[in-house]
Amino acid sequence: MKKFFANKPVLIMILAVVLLLALAFFSARQRTVPWLENAVGTVMRPIQTAAFKASNGIAGFFSNIFNTTDADLELAKARQQLAMYEQLKLDYSELQKENERLRQSLNYAGSVGDFEYVTAGVIGKSNGAWFDMITVNAGRRQGVEAGMPVMCGDGLVGKVTDVGSDWCKITSVIDSTVNVAVTVERTRDNCMVRGVFATSAAAGRMELYYLPTDLTDLAPGDVIMTSGIGGIYPKGIRVGTVEEVMLDSDASGVNAVVNPSVDFLHIEEVMIIKSFGGEGD
Repeated sequence: MKKFFANKPVLIMILAVVLLLALAFFSARQRTVPWLENAVGTVMRPIQTAAFKASNGIAGFFSNIFNTTDADLELAKARQQLAMYEQLKLDYSELQKENERLRQSLNYAGSVGDFEYVTAGVIGKSNGAWFDMITVNAGRRQGVEAGMPVMCGDGLVGKVTDVGSDWCKITSVIDSTVNVAVTVERTRDNCMVRGVFATSAAAGRMELYYLPTDLTDLAPGDVIMTSGIGGIYPKGIRVGTVEEVMLDSDASGVNAVVNPSVDFLHIEEVMIIKSFGGEGD
């Protein structure tokens, strides 16, 4: 017996086994989880929690990157398509408006005579408030020559004064150097109109002159049309409307301010008339 207790390693081993068995017995009675597993779990739980959070964070980071990138690509694609559709819608609307303007011009041309013409778009306007000089995208290649009359769906625009290979300049009827033989539609009186000098308070208008006092009852609202006299402009194209009537200072004739029928601030397309019936009369 003394030898048994003298053998300390064996004694310590036995005591350790007994203690382990006792701890296992009491732990089994108090918990469903084995004490060793519980002890290991207690020690490992903070490590597992940290590792779990870290792995979730990393996975979430990369997931967000890829998911966000895909979403951004889809959103960018959708926005690009929307922008394209909006541009197509705008282009279609512009084509409709242009088609309507050209149709009005063609209908107008058909109502006043048989014309050989070329259509052109406005690509430039002179500096100043009233744009008395217009540049369009048709020239010698399209058969355009200086002196040809120009009109649009609203009426007389002017005449070609300078020509390039694919462009030409048009001096409008509101320019003070342009004179047009006209007729008062209601009274059938013949007279002339010319642009008002740009510094005048009536700039952007025209002046009607050479109308004798005793031969007319001209009144505001009367429509002025080309007479065809001189063969420079076709007959029957609307030029403008009388805005104000006044006597000459010597009472020898009547003058009037004429508002042009063409909106020179917003003109976009024109018809250059290459030939017309009665030309040269």
